Amino acid sequence: MTFMEGSEEEARRTTETMRNCPYLVAMWYTAGIVYSAYMVPEYKRWWLEYPETLNEETGQEKYSVEVVENLTYPEELKYKTPKSDRPPYGTDCAKCGLRDRYGCDGCPAVEA
Repeated sequence: MTFMEGSEEEARRTTETMRNCPYLVAMWYTAGIVYSAYMVPEYKRWWLEYPETLNEETGQEKYSVEVVENLTYPEELKYKTPKSDRPPYGTDCAKCGLRDRYGCDGCPAVEA
């Protein structure tokens, strides 16, 4: 996924905001563009594709998403999911319209 942030500072803030996302594999930025790789379960594929719908709503080409189906990764790939009372990127899941729209069950980092 790429985000066209426009400035190095905006790109830095985006990477800091998303750094503890439980789906994040890696994220980096250069020249105001944020690049990121996420691993999500198939039922959360909508979560990966959602940012591109914002392009249509805003009339800007800010987000680009490429979903990879055939991924090779190390046999022992372990990620920690930091637990919290709210998502690490600050979203208020209770007020998020995507819960109903996509049947989202919330962020796996949030303790039930």
